[in-house]
Amino acid sequence: MTASGSTVRAERERVLSFQGGCNFRDIGGYRTEQGASTRWGKVFRTGVLTYFTEEDHAPLIRLQVRAICDLRRAEEREREPTRWPHSNINALSWDDGIVTPTIRALAADRPKNAAGMFDTMIALYRALPEWMGPRIGGMFSAIANGDVPMIVHCAAGKDRTGIAVAVLLRSLGVPEDTAIQDYLLTNTSGNFEEFIRSRHQAQLGLADTHSPLLSMPEEMRRVLFSADAAFLQAAFEQIGDIEAYLATTAGVTPAMQDKVRAALLE
Repeated sequence: MTASGSTVRAERERVLSFQGGCNFRDIGGYRTEQGASTRWGKVFRTGVLTYFTEEDHAPLIRLQVRAICDLRRAEEREREPTRWPHSNINALSWDDGIVTPTIRALAADRPKNAAGMFDTMIALYRALPEWMGPRIGGMFSAIANGDVPMIVHCAAGKDRTGIAVAVLLRSLGVPEDTAIQDYLLTNTSGNFEEFIRSRHQAQLGLADTHSPLLSMPEEMRRVLFSADAAFLQAAFEQIGDIEAYLATTAGVTPAMQDKVRAALLE
């Protein structure tokens, strides 16, 4: 098979389609700088897990997921609870802390246009790595303890999930450009507006009774729903050295990292 043919096949395997799924992908098959590859079927990234149908249950069970790493805030978990086909699963979630960065708060004093939303998203991605430290640390700890296959998710599977998975990929030795390309796949696999409109109760963690998501100007929604390399770059700049970030902000030890690499690389 040609290199391009192999890439097409890999991308077809990467995106998993479920009737009630949102931006569901496998992070297997990425080459590292050391010549290894991330294992298929070990870590899946996705959005909200609330809207699966009966038809989704059998293929979901076949994934043999052992842990669900829910990066959302408590109010989001309450509003859109995870509905998995069985209860024999390790459900991971964390306290929100005192100050939680949200789009709504960061957008409050910015212009209500595309440029204002772009600046809001940059600010969000700069703020999230510090707040997500315990969540990313918990994700690494679970993988190190053998809780794989694992699902890592937030509301849309784009922002918080994007940062967590990018940190994981970089820690495994996947080049930064590849981690960014994985992040950008959201733009073709996650049609969030269609997802919300087809499920009138869906909120993707972005609903606000005072300013409903779909009433935003289209130019703002377009920025909000997109994965932009500049956003993830802002997070990388804030994180700095991945190893130092994992040690100091996420509490990940070298021994844990070794176990994660053993679990996820081949």
